[in-house]
Amino acid sequence: MMIILTTISASLHAQQTDSIQIRKRFIDSTFTTEHLHVLDGRPKTFYSGDHDVRAKALQQLMHGCIDFYEANFPGKKFDVPFYILDKPDWTKPNLGYPYGMPFYSRDNRIMVIAAEKNALRRLTGLPDDPEKSDSVLSTFDFQPVHELGHYFFFTLNGVFKEKWFNEVMATYFLICYIKEKNLAPNLEQALKADYPVPHKTLVDFEKLYLGVGPANYHWYQSKFAKLGFELYPELKLELIRKVLQNYAPGGKNLDALTLLKSIAPEKMDAWLKEM
Repeated sequence: MMIILTTISASLHAQQTDSIQIRKRFIDSTFTTEHLHVLDGRPKTFYSGDHDVRAKALQQLMHGCIDFYEANFPGKKFDVPFYILDKPDWTKPNLGYPYGMPFYSRDNRIMVIAAEKNALRRLTGLPDDPEKSDSVLSTFDFQPVHELGHYFFFTLNGVFKEKWFNEVMATYFLICYIKEKNLAPNLEQALKADYPVPHKTLVDFEKLYLGVGPANYHWYQSKFAKLGFELYPELKLELIRKVLQNYAPGGKNLDALTLLKSIAPEKMDAWLKEM
């Protein structure tokens, strides 16, 4: 029986791996054949239709962030394409995320966000941003830096751990940059989500992840941001360095909760009471 179960498990794993590879080739092929506009520079940026103003503003944001982190973490070279897609282009390759949900794909090594300024806000049930101009970055326009944070931890440093911790650190990556450069002064307030939700524990988030639903997912992200904003004044970039040291070869390799409790016990205890 054990041999049979092992064989079945191996077969299912192989099928899953094949499925991921097929999906990857399909996405890569679709993007390379799409008639997207291209902005050279860092990151190389591809965008749909007439969204050139938004694309240029977001590329400038990301370029500044890349320069900042490469200067502070020598040897880490960012090389990841950035896609800004309208709904038709988003749905053609079956990305697996609802339109408006930004993401970084480890398998494809691409960052993808919606071309419409309010797509993420509408997905989570929030009112449109009062700032209408695509040339002015506000609130959720800074979300791509969070996705760049995933690239930094997942791909450049091999840190892919608990889901909640991955999200906390990607948001902390964003917070460090905007604080150092005095950007998005109202972001902390804008990210608060105080509405009632069915899931509030880290256990639920680990088990369901995006399955908690867009509004509930935003609630979790607001709590992760709250922790990040509380940790930043004392730790700044040192927190990122401690995380990388912990998971580097020869590091202590503490689990995420133990690691953060060892670094900021009082703040973590207070935050965990809300989760």
